[in-house]
Amino acid sequence: MRSLSGACALLLLMACGTTEDRSGLVRRPLSQASQGGWVRLPLDGEAQAQMPSLWVGDAKGRSVPFLVEREGLWEPRRLDLERVLLGRDSQGRPTAEFALKFPEGWQVREREQLRIELELEGSGSWVCPVKVERRGEGGGPITLDQDLPLQVFRLEGAEGREAISIPWDASSYRITLLGAYGKAPRVRGVKVTARTEPDHQSGEWLVPQVLQKKAEGHWQVKLGARERVVGLELQMEAPLAPIHPEVSLPSRPGRGEIPEPDYALRTRCEGLVWNLPALESRSSRVSITPVLTDELELGFPEGARPEGVRVLVRRETLLFPAEAGATYFLHLGGEARKAPGDLGALPDSSRALYQRKPLGLGKAEPDPEGASRQVAKVDQAAEKSRPWLPWIAGAVVAVLAVVGARLLRR
Repeated sequence: MRSLSGACALLLLMACGTTEDRSGLVRRPLSQASQGGWVRLPLDGEAQAQMPSLWVGDAKGRSVPFLVEREGLWEPRRLDLERVLLGRDSQGRPTAEFALKFPEGWQVREREQLRIELELEGSGSWVCPVKVERRGEGGGPITLDQDLPLQVFRLEGAEGREAISIPWDASSYRITLLGAYGKAPRVRGVKVTARTEPDHQSGEWLVPQVLQKKAEGHWQVKLGARERVVGLELQMEAPLAPIHPEVSLPSRPGRGEIPEPDYALRTRCEGLVWNLPALESRSSRVSITPVLTDELELGFPEGARPEGVRVLVRRETLLFPAEAGATYFLHLGGEARKAPGDLGALPDSSRALYQRKPLGLGKAEPDPEGASRQVAKVDQAAEKSRPWLPWIAGAVVAVLAVVGARLLRR
């Protein structure tokens, strides 16, 4: 009886054995930190695609705790202002001039950005590009020049924007509203918050993408590979009054990265686009909730036609404490090895991170310390016998039934 039971168990093991698959385990060496403390590790496309199973290890293969960079890691702080002047310049344009009053122990770039909220008084619809000038100690005004145009607007029947975010690189600022559409509002007050917003850090614009029309008002963009998309630059056919585009992920049953059961999934999109050459006014950039995808669907109101699109990609960045000159690796292709403990709170200042050169990723190499996944065992003999297993199992059950009947008779 025991020998019969052992044979049955052996047959079952032939069908459901498991083994370790180490063929895909690789590690990538990281450049060494120049000094101990917090470091940043931007991921490239290859590493980004393996989130969240990757992990960071030291030279001995021990897992090192890390955080994924997110907005809110450093607490925003409202700054007091001094020498505030509100009025108009010599050309009659609304202006606001102010100096920052630093908290004790703080200095310029204690956070990465300044969010400037303007209290504006005006009627009707208006759009105003914003000119920002800053001044250091004893220096002249320097105009802020950046790729993303700054503007505030208030439009009837649509969302408005009366705040801007700029890099914190000075102690005093002058804000001027340049009228583009409608009557520029008066500046009644200003508030400034120091904050670090990882989503405002530099990203990578993909080359102009091909737009494919799916239906009236609906267009498709294919990226070629999965990327973490955070924004779009849309070139729209003129003339076009302000509209709010819709961005969604296409319907694809079994899509693993979408937890919701409904397809297509609409993602949050902020910003308006328009193109009015007669008014010398145009807005083309919108931000979306970061999403990892290789395809997007765009929706526009009737009559709006896109001419082209660029996609803004911002890949994940890891933050972890590193010792100067120590060797670290990024482990890929297997299970994540959990690090002991919890990092807790980050340092009060983000300058320690953003003023240092980020670490770089080296070429992939075999990983002797990787944590492999358990996969079903593939055995040629077992594969050949698999079609006969139901018949063999049925015969074993029949034999067991006969033996059991005889035992009951006794």
